[in-house]
Amino acid sequence: MRLKLPALICLLGLSALPVQAQEQMKPDAFLDLVQGRTLTFTSMINGGEVGVEQFLRRDLSVWADRSGRCTYGRIEIRGPLLCFVYEDAPDPNNCWIPFNDEGTLLVLSQSSREVQRISDISQEPVICEGAPSS
Repeated sequence: MRLKLPALICLLGLSALPVQAQEQMKPDAFLDLVQGRTLTFTSMINGGEVGVEQFLRRDLSVWADRSGRCTYGRIEIRGPLLCFVYEDAPDPNNCWIPFNDEGTLLVLSQSSREVQRISDISQEPVICEGAPSS
């Protein structure tokens, strides 16, 4: 399933951006960029922080929501989708399509069509009680 860029722009509500500005990323390329790093996710709708996720390995992450509650996630690649199965919410359809918008990373939810922007990438670990280190 590959979204056409004009459809994605309508979904994102970013009609002011040129079509060529957005490029769908392969999940492997996204994981190459983020492995070993912590990403902060921000809502494209209201600009509020959604949470942070540390990509411990290509197949394991730890997610902390705004309240600081953490959960571990198993990462799976399914074609163009990057899917997360979290221990506290084992929905097998929590899948995202990564995009690069002129250096800004975006993710589009396959199910809800929610778009989040990666507003920060750091080396800082997610702080959770009992979080794995690798």
